[in-house]
Amino acid sequence: MILVNLISLFLLYYLKKSAGPQGFPENLNRYFKYGMIAAAILIALGIAKAPPEILFQLLSFVLVGGIIYLILNTPELDYQKTLAITPLPIIGVQLLEYLIKTISPAVFDILENYLDAAGFFALIWAVTMWLNHRKQMKEIEIERIISKEQERQLRNTEEQKSQLEVLVAERTSEILKQKEELQEALNDLQSTQAQLIQQEKLASLGQLTAGIAHEIKNPLNFVNNFSELSVDFLEEIGEEMAKISESPEKQNILDLLEDVKSNLVKIRHHGSRADGIVRSMLMHSRGGTGTMDPTDLNLLIREYSNLAFHGMRANPNPINVDIQLELADNLPQVKLNAEDFSRVILNLVKNAFDAMRDKINALGSDYSAKVTIRTKDLGDQILIEVEDNGPGVPDEIRDKLLMPFFTTKKGTEGTGLGLSITHDIIKSHEGKLDIESTVGEFTRFRILLPKAKP
Repeated sequence: MILVNLISLFLLYYLKKSAGPQGFPENLNRYFKYGMIAAAILIALGIAKAPPEILFQLLSFVLVGGIIYLILNTPELDYQKTLAITPLPIIGVQLLEYLIKTISPAVFDILENYLDAAGFFALIWAVTMWLNHRKQMKEIEIERIISKEQERQLRNTEEQKSQLEVLVAERTSEILKQKEELQEALNDLQSTQAQLIQQEKLASLGQLTAGIAHEIKNPLNFVNNFSELSVDFLEEIGEEMAKISESPEKQNILDLLEDVKSNLVKIRHHGSRADGIVRSMLMHSRGGTGTMDPTDLNLLIREYSNLAFHGMRANPNPINVDIQLELADNLPQVKLNAEDFSRVILNLVKNAFDAMRDKINALGSDYSAKVTIRTKDLGDQILIEVEDNGPGVPDEIRDKLLMPFFTTKKGTEGTGLGLSITHDIIKSHEGKLDIESTVGEFTRFRILLPKAKP
């Protein structure tokens, strides 16, 4: 039972030392003092084996039980409750030994080895709980230190705040004096920015694209020329075959020649289509010359909407899009810088593709992407509409779309210059750009261009 008394002495000593600078109430300190004296007396009596063993053990259990009760039921010791749990297994094993030994010594002799093993495991558990308790106490102490530091910083902050208020009052008068200078500097900056943006027009295809397009154009010319020449040869062969007498073999040869001719016509058709795409790429990469010439707007829209579609399909993340062209018949020519205005078509169609890609990712196969491009003759103006059935544009950002460097794309996916440059190009053509949209349904860009004066 000396072990139980040592535990009692240790618990009381540790509690007394944990009081900190603020200390415990006087009555609690008195309990600690008397309890330590009682534990020391019991340890001395246990070593001397002076009292009857049963009485000694009973007093030891009463003392340690009283200490644990004190820890669990004293508000000032709430943070030490885990300490009360630490010795419980050891005390429990000792109490069990005491009861069995008192009631039936014969049974105790049989269970002694098991009780010793239980005592060993109880000791391991107690050590583990003690280490865990020490860790919690350190964390509480760290929190207390941090709390004190935060209070100190808060006081310092309040002092600095009052000082800053004085400084702010002094600087306010200076800032008001500088307002006109800053406004003038801002106007200069906006003017410079507009010039910079105009000079930094995005060329979707650069020098490398132009070089590749030139290289592609040469073999395309050979394909188109030789396919056309081959059709002429087939016609000559057909004339020569007419001179041969009729036979099943002749008929088979004529059928084969017709199939070859049909294939060559398709090759010529698709070769011409590819040649038109390459020609559009070269025109786009060449840059504007600044001249405004009468232009077939419908033809320009067909070429560059097709180029935008094929460019999107060549990207790592292509989508399926239905492009519908509703172009007015007999539309008069419009005075345009074709190279510059081609960027308007490319930017608007590309933006529609990007917006619909986000909606496809959200809705999946339940959504069918569609872009509609319209032209209309309004008398003294030409209307161009580029409409998509994408996610739409919220009202709060619609006015910002045409601002330089504003973008809704993530990371480095967009520079925020596409629509700004588009707006500048339209204004340089004395046109007007409006945006209509309903969130979740559509976005429509409306361009009004003046007709070319006769």
